[in-house]
Amino acid sequence: MTHAIIPKPIKVLLVESNSPESASIVRAALDQANLRLRARQATHLNSALQLLMQEDFDLVVLDLYLPDSQGLDTFLQVNEQAPEVPVVVVGDDDEEEQPLALEVIREGAQDYLVKRLLDKDGLEKAILYALERHRYRTMLQNLSMRDELTGLLNRRGFLSLAGQHLKIAQRSNWMIMLLFADLDELKEINDQLGHAEGDEALRSVAHILRQTFRASDIMARLGGDEFIVLAVKITDEGADTIVKRLRERVQKTNQNNPLYQISLSFGLVKFDPQAKLSLEEMIARADKALYESKEAKGKV
Repeated sequence: MTHAIIPKPIKVLLVESNSPESASIVRAALDQANLRLRARQATHLNSALQLLMQEDFDLVVLDLYLPDSQGLDTFLQVNEQAPEVPVVVVGDDDEEEQPLALEVIREGAQDYLVKRLLDKDGLEKAILYALERHRYRTMLQNLSMRDELTGLLNRRGFLSLAGQHLKIAQRSNWMIMLLFADLDELKEINDQLGHAEGDEALRSVAHILRQTFRASDIMARLGGDEFIVLAVKITDEGADTIVKRLRERVQKTNQNNPLYQISLSFGLVKFDPQAKLSLEEMIARADKALYESKEAKGKV
């Protein structure tokens, strides 16, 4: 079999118990594959989730039946933890498993392989096809979930990714922070200097947010002059640092712009993950904090 040259090893997380039946089939197929693979193994769901938090993987090969998790929930938790990583599920081929196989595919698994029939050629094909399908799906998602003007997520992208991160934060007991901001006086910039300059002001705000927050934080332009950021694993000191950095970035941007001054109103709210608030409730509270901020500045 001829394969395209792969520039770097494919890093695979194999998640299965140490039962002789599983290990002898799946691990052997991985070891015999002609692809350049670097495989790590986790025998419990909890250890797999920890590895997915700590390391970057290209693919997960997942047995749904583990000592600490059984069935569909095993896949759902892995997918919640690392939605950007494609998952190939290995399982049995008896009639009772067929509905489960269909369900994991509907929920987003790239493939369902029958363990009894697995060999190195079949596993190679499944890995390559899963990576390519995932790459194509990610490309389409990026096109539909990005704001064309700023390159940030759009409303649809934010609600999708923030919802996933919120579930992880609540399960992991991480403090959550939501910032709701808007660009003051965008209409005046458009009216006095033209819409091209107004667009440039919006791009400047996006640049300021990227400099202020971590790459792992969820940043979006909701539309018009409204922006939103979800950050997790935030301490009180971290939130204070973010506010200070945001103001510094705005000030630095204004020093280099003789045409107009960027002015941001924002509301920042921290949430206890155990409160179990929905994303919509969090957004409503951050929006209220933004309104109070604008009211204090005389912008409403």
